[in-house]
Amino acid sequence: MTGTVGLLVGGRYRLVEAVGQGGMGRVWRGHDDVLNREVAVKEVLLPADLPDAMRDRLIARTKREAQAAARLQHPGIVTVFDVSEHDGVPWIVMEFVRGSSLGAHLAEHGRLSWERAAAVGADLAEALAHAHAAGVVHRDLKPDNVLLAGDRVVVTDFGIARVLDDVSRLTSTHTVIGTPHYMAPEQLEGARVEGPADLWALGATLYTAVEGRPPFDGPTLTAIITAVLTAPLPPAAHAGPLGRVVEALLSREPRQRPDAPETARRLRALNTSIPGSGVHFATTRRARVTVREGTPSGDEPVGSRRPSRRAVLIGGSAALAAAAGVLTAVRLTGGDVDDNAWFRLAGHTGPVNCVAFGPDGKSLAGAGGDVRIQGGGDTTVRLWDLARRTTTATLTGHTNVVNAVAFSPDGRTLADGAFDGTVRLWDVTARSAPVVLTSRTREVRSVAFSPDGKTLAVGGGGASEGIVQLWDVAARSATKTFDHHTAGVCSVAFSPDGKTLAGGSADDTVRLWDLATGTSSARLAGHTETVNEVAFSPDGKTVASGSFDGTVRLWDIAAQSTTATLTGHGEAVYSVAFSPDGKTLATGGSDHIVRLWNVADRTRIAALTGHTKAVYTVAFSPDGTILAGGGADHGVRVWKIP
Repeated sequence: MTGTVGLLVGGRYRLVEAVGQGGMGRVWRGHDDVLNREVAVKEVLLPADLPDAMRDRLIARTKREAQAAARLQHPGIVTVFDVSEHDGVPWIVMEFVRGSSLGAHLAEHGRLSWERAAAVGADLAEALAHAHAAGVVHRDLKPDNVLLAGDRVVVTDFGIARVLDDVSRLTSTHTVIGTPHYMAPEQLEGARVEGPADLWALGATLYTAVEGRPPFDGPTLTAIITAVLTAPLPPAAHAGPLGRVVEALLSREPRQRPDAPETARRLRALNTSIPGSGVHFATTRRARVTVREGTPSGDEPVGSRRPSRRAVLIGGSAALAAAAGVLTAVRLTGGDVDDNAWFRLAGHTGPVNCVAFGPDGKSLAGAGGDVRIQGGGDTTVRLWDLARRTTTATLTGHTNVVNAVAFSPDGRTLADGAFDGTVRLWDVTARSAPVVLTSRTREVRSVAFSPDGKTLAVGGGGASEGIVQLWDVAARSATKTFDHHTAGVCSVAFSPDGKTLAGGSADDTVRLWDLATGTSSARLAGHTETVNEVAFSPDGKTVASGSFDGTVRLWDIAAQSTTATLTGHGEAVYSVAFSPDGKTLATGGSDHIVRLWNVADRTRIAALTGHTKAVYTVAFSPDGTILAGGGADHGVRVWKIP
């Protein structure tokens, strides 16, 4: 090692302190004396006994790789500023990123939830997509090369592995360069390393993030390499719906792995939170709601076609008030604006995963959570008075993301369920300490009251189990457990007569249970990805289901078959809700749009815009005149339905 505190590298980069060291070198926090800024300076390790010709070749290679890495300008990639030579050693000067590595975070705090891992993975995949498009392959992606800096997820060390690989080849050391736990089979076998190898490494990194250990391991280097090349992928018990993406990335055939853009898309679709996401309003930016009628053709909303259905704009000081946490009703005078008012409920600091109207239609509950890597998050349930447009209560206590809220039919009790494995029952009037029900599943994803209010259904589970428990609300005790789903249950719903329960699952199916006998009465298959939500029509004859596969299916309960497949969202459909009269179906998806469908003729009759990120939840008021939607932009938007 040639580096010492105070050393001036390249005539301008002064070493301040060593901040990290690994097999590829030592990283220093440095100071650029020319531009007066903080930088990271990486001292690349080269064997001391290298012949001069080899050393010169490797220094030249380092410069070329640094030049290639310097072309990468992406928020998810550490920026390379310069490369220099000092005392026969290459030094790479980079952006200094304050934050710990993912590897250090896992060592200190333990494994991530699958939502957190999916959010991190989406950022990593987008960074890889940028690099691969520029012809740059990382070759050594692993948790230690992923930096967590506030809301940024940043990849470092692009190009370094190729230089160290040359060291191994030129010196005939036959050393494995990189970390074999995260190296693709073709890389270990000496084949040409291209983009798919980075995708394998991403899959292994995500597996490690959710399981707390790499997918392939062993007591020796030979055992690890053998496991990577031949062992079956161990089941990921904590991966949830992320498991399928990880399995695809860890395909031993490079051509079968999704590329970086496709991986980013799939991970974004899984996300319940995106690092760095927030409510972004500015006086110059306006969000618009448009209502469209008629034809099923065309995906983008267009202007109002009749005077009775018109757009409402929010912007300027009203938008700033909303960003500050004020519930603001906006109505612009003049133009095409009438009483089709739209307003935004603000206050949540994380994604809104669920909303529910009280039985009287005067109150609305919303909940969610911020699952970012750094810091805490919003795991509160908020109650709003819709007439006064104010927050009436903030209910706290959950220690993880809240996924579901439901009012009892009499409106006296509010149930909420969270990833901490508990359900809380709140007295809506007293708002005193809630009754806490501990579910058999560690991750509660859905709750629903029976029509008579006596039973609460709780759905949840992980990657390999799907559980629905029925609870006696008065006795606070579990009465039945349904475990027919083979993956987490994302949604449960009672039929209007209370005789049937529907569940939608990450195993891509909808199941129906006969509550009188406690048996599974039907398995409805047709979706190709996770079923995110199910809803019964008011007459009980139809179930609607929305899925990650981008479709909404309508199922005939008696015939146990699909009667219609509705398309239009393009990507994931997160939420479905029937209007009280059963004539309209509302759906929310990853395209930021709430769509309204005519149930009778299966046509799209309206597209409601305004959300700036994925819409996770939609709900009609009891009289059907109001629709609420919540999503990844941390807000709840409310529309009047003419």
